[in-house]
Amino acid sequence: MNIFRQTGVLPLTGNPKKGYFFVFLTGVFFSFEVIGFKEIFRKFLLSPELAAFYGVSIAFLIVTPYFLFNPRRRLSVTLTIQKDGWVLLIGTFFNSIGILMYYFALRISDLGPSAVLIKMTVLYNVILGVWLLKERLKAFETIGILLAIVGIVFVSTLKGQIQISSALTILVSALFFASQSFLIKKYVPEIDGLSFAYLRLFLLSIFFFLYVSITGAWVPISPFVALSLGLFSVLGYFLGRACYFEAHNHLPISKLNATLLFEPVFLVAIGIVFMGEQVSVQKICGTSLIISGLYLLIFHKQKPTS
Repeated sequence: MNIFRQTGVLPLTGNPKKGYFFVFLTGVFFSFEVIGFKEIFRKFLLSPELAAFYGVSIAFLIVTPYFLFNPRRRLSVTLTIQKDGWVLLIGTFFNSIGILMYYFALRISDLGPSAVLIKMTVLYNVILGVWLLKERLKAFETIGILLAIVGIVFVSTLKGQIQISSALTILVSALFFASQSFLIKKYVPEIDGLSFAYLRLFLLSIFFFLYVSITGAWVPISPFVALSLGLFSVLGYFLGRACYFEAHNHLPISKLNATLLFEPVFLVAIGIVFMGEQVSVQKICGTSLIISGLYLLIFHKQKPTS
């Protein structure tokens, strides 16, 4: 069964279970993308902005036939442009700035802790959701988010040093990432995740093409590395983003990104099991805090008030 809508005309269900399911898939896809890019950076010493250019461009070429040769999907893309084009354009522009700032920080900081620290986007989404969209959090949900954020801070210092300038740059970039969720929740009552992610790929491809061309950063790379970047980008930039956008139909943004905090847990587990990373008390404490926060956020149910 296809878990995505093929057109933008289905009614909004607002099912939290579906929302959490989409968020879970988002975290899995994002994690594999981070692991893949990390390995490519380590083995081939590729600059982050060049990797982003090849990744999003090839991913766009890979998924284009899926939309091009199906009339219903072409209609879905057209409807998304007509209904949500300006939100897509502004949100992707903000995302592009965030990506560039994040990749700039990667030049002076290790990829692993930086990728985890970017999860502080959660804090911005809680602020935007509660203050501007009038969303409400229960006491246990607030405690859960705070515990998970503390866990993120623990995990983010596991590998190498993160300079103050790098940390501040990442935190600012996280604000740009969070802005897209705010725009979607405020101005898009229902979003077609696949079409939105596809069009976002297209815009990012144009943006990074202009960036590497203007800065002179473009150089040819081996077909194997380029294809690998494209496949990992299909996981993160397309499938992960599509699931993430779909989750907007079912969850408030104050919870939407908070539940993505399980992704660092997944990354820690992958590192220990498959990459031979060391088990430490700090890693165990950080992971435990994240899991505890997620439990309070997702599974805790307060007694109904009379």
